[in-house]
Amino acid sequence: MVKKIDFHIHTIPSEKDYTFSYSSTWIKEYAKETQLDAIAITNHDLFDKQNFGQVKKDVSDIKVFPGMELSLEEGHVNVVFSEDNIDNLVAFSEWLKTQNLGENGKVSAEDYCENMKNWEQGIYIFELGKSNSLSVPDKLSTVTAVGGVSSQLKFQLFHKKTNELTPVLFSDAHASEDDSEEKRRDIALLKEKITFIQIDNCSFDEIKNSISDKTKVATNEGYLNDIIDIEGHTVSTGLNLIVGNRGTGKTEFLKKIKSRYDKDDIYDIPQFATAKADEYIERQRKEQKQEALDNWKKQYTTQFTAIAEYISSSDEIFDNEVDEFLDSVKKFAKDITDSNSGQKYQLFKEAKFEKISVKNLETYLNDLKKLIDNKKLWELLKEPQGKKKVFIETYHELRDFYVRKSQKNKIQKEVNEILNSVKKIVQSKTGIISPSDCEFTKVVRKNQIEKSINKFMNELIIERELKKEEIYGYQIIVKLTPYQSAKEFLNDRGANEAVKDGLITPYLEKDYIKFLKNLKEKQFYNPSNLAEYLMHLEVQLLDSDGTPASGGQAVGFALMMRLDEAKTKLIILIDEPEASLDNAYIRDELIRAIRGLKQYGSSVFVVTHNSTLGALLEPDYLVVTTKDEDKNYHILSGEFTSHTISDNDMISEVSYEKFVEAMEAGFETYTKKGELYESLRSR
Repeated sequence: MVKKIDFHIHTIPSEKDYTFSYSSTWIKEYAKETQLDAIAITNHDLFDKQNFGQVKKDVSDIKVFPGMELSLEEGHVNVVFSEDNIDNLVAFSEWLKTQNLGENGKVSAEDYCENMKNWEQGIYIFELGKSNSLSVPDKLSTVTAVGGVSSQLKFQLFHKKTNELTPVLFSDAHASEDDSEEKRRDIALLKEKITFIQIDNCSFDEIKNSISDKTKVATNEGYLNDIIDIEGHTVSTGLNLIVGNRGTGKTEFLKKIKSRYDKDDIYDIPQFATAKADEYIERQRKEQKQEALDNWKKQYTTQFTAIAEYISSSDEIFDNEVDEFLDSVKKFAKDITDSNSGQKYQLFKEAKFEKISVKNLETYLNDLKKLIDNKKLWELLKEPQGKKKVFIETYHELRDFYVRKSQKNKIQKEVNEILNSVKKIVQSKTGIISPSDCEFTKVVRKNQIEKSINKFMNELIIERELKKEEIYGYQIIVKLTPYQSAKEFLNDRGANEAVKDGLITPYLEKDYIKFLKNLKEKQFYNPSNLAEYLMHLEVQLLDSDGTPASGGQAVGFALMMRLDEAKTKLIILIDEPEASLDNAYIRDELIRAIRGLKQYGSSVFVVTHNSTLGALLEPDYLVVTTKDEDKNYHILSGEFTSHTISDNDMISEVSYEKFVEAMEAGFETYTKKGELYESLRSR
């Protein structure tokens, strides 16, 4: 036999819920409409014995099991027990109240097991596919455990995975008529979230003994795989084709699908969306451009960082320092000669010690320390202690070197200060002014940096292809080219400042140092965007022959890119994708792309009026929409190769006539087209 069970119903609110009122009327109607054999009452972090008794009284003809939705530190879990454990649940619920958990409070698995008597006797439902999901904690590894899912589609997805827990459906319903969240009290939606278990009766022990066996758990009475139910209509978890005349409810059927699943699980390509190809393609251009640019920038991270530092420190680079020093030396020499006291004041000739830079050493030490302190890194490695020891020794050796350099700098600084003091005394006695200071190391380093920058920029600023990718018969090419004009530069920057004389002229003359110095003075300058100021980036969309894509081809490309983007979603809805596409492209590219979505585990629903797409798509299931004289929508569905479709009253008919009617506007049109083709062939 097969029994129908809902493992997760809320009947009273807790601190973690918004307010709602329990309704005996609702719970009775829900049990009747869904023909349930059993339910489990699992409220947030509490068990109310009085409320449980009321629920049992309201639905006395079905089994009601006590339980709780428990907030563990590791995540959420629903625990269901037999009625033998009611008193234990009451006691545990009272203990939870003493913990003052509050809205976001959680308990550890250890505390739970310590305070919940007979905890090992429950059925544990760990929610799958949610942000607060958790794997089975070690402390609970011996319990009967399954995975809770909120939709038939997710059930089918996890049911196929060999290493996952056996999935079970639960509604997460609120037994209320005034609940502010309609989907949690809408019986038409909730009735699709019932678990079917192959058992003879609904005793707790029999459920517990059977529930972990995937062969005994299903979403439908026939235990059919790869199908789901939408308001009583069977559709495929793979590829579905939806056809029907205009105004027969195809879009309404898509809305029904949307209402049953989370927005994050759905990728929707609405009707006529391909008419907005320019907008979508522009977005794709930006994404392709940014991806290629980021990859290019990574290749030259060190160089771009060095150039940005050069620009930021340009005020500290003394362009006139050497000239000033030479002038002061000439004056000093003249003063010494005139005074005839040169031998007396040799101290004037003593040069200052230059500071030794330890900036790189500080960077290395900080990086090493971060690495050594990163616990997660060492947890990933085998024999981490031995490997970590090498890094610690390296850190200490480098630190000793840093300390010696720093001490030497300190001593030399003090010597320089003494030297300055003595020179000032001598100067006051003789009137001879010593030469100005000149840190030749900085000057030489500046010249070397500028030579390196010029060399790098000359090699960098040439036309290059960053990316060339063939996608669905199109080519996407991302290119970098040198700027040709001030207008091009400003268009890329979206700026209004004058740039021709200060930037573009030295840029075109390859005077890159002047270009960089002037760049710093611009209001739009941002060091993090340095690479983007150096080259013009463009994206080209070409057809298979290498020529720019036409408007119609761009529409096809936009649709294909959307299909490629959609493959990460659980459900893909495609409403009339044929707009602006010719039949050859539909046959050769579109159909293949749509059918390929199945391999990613997506459930695909395609609405079309195009006979080429409809006839050649070969879906798993066919859905036909109609409308009667009273303007009521009717839906029939069935496996495509069975040639039969049925409504939700299980009244069946052959699909041929309705399919031809939808695809060819009736048999008369279908016959006439055939005659026309034949007449053209025979001439």
